[in-house]
Amino acid sequence: MAKEGKRQLDRAVDDLEHEVPGKARRFIEWGRSDRARWVRIPLALALIAVGILAPYMPIVGVEDVPVGLLLLSYDIPFLRKPMAAFIEWLIGLWRRLRGKSPHRKS
Repeated sequence: MAKEGKRQLDRAVDDLEHEVPGKARRFIEWGRSDRARWVRIPLALALIAVGILAPYMPIVGVEDVPVGLLLLSYDIPFLRKPMAAFIEWLIGLWRRLRGKSPHRKS
């Protein structure tokens, strides 16, 4: 079951990488690597804490919670499937807003 969640998360993040610009794509690739784990976990916990403790700040806020959960999902197996579904939903929403079909790859 954990392997299926990892596969779903990897597919969702692969799709996400195709939707973001070059620098963001490189950051995602680095963040997915095993060598980034020592940064990924503390950063994820900090983002979640800031999102909960300071939800209405202009630069950081409640939107940091999903980003923190996404980062943690690489290290906590039970978060993988829900975060994969969330990423796929966001990508579908993004494509609809841009006027693309969510099932067509460009």
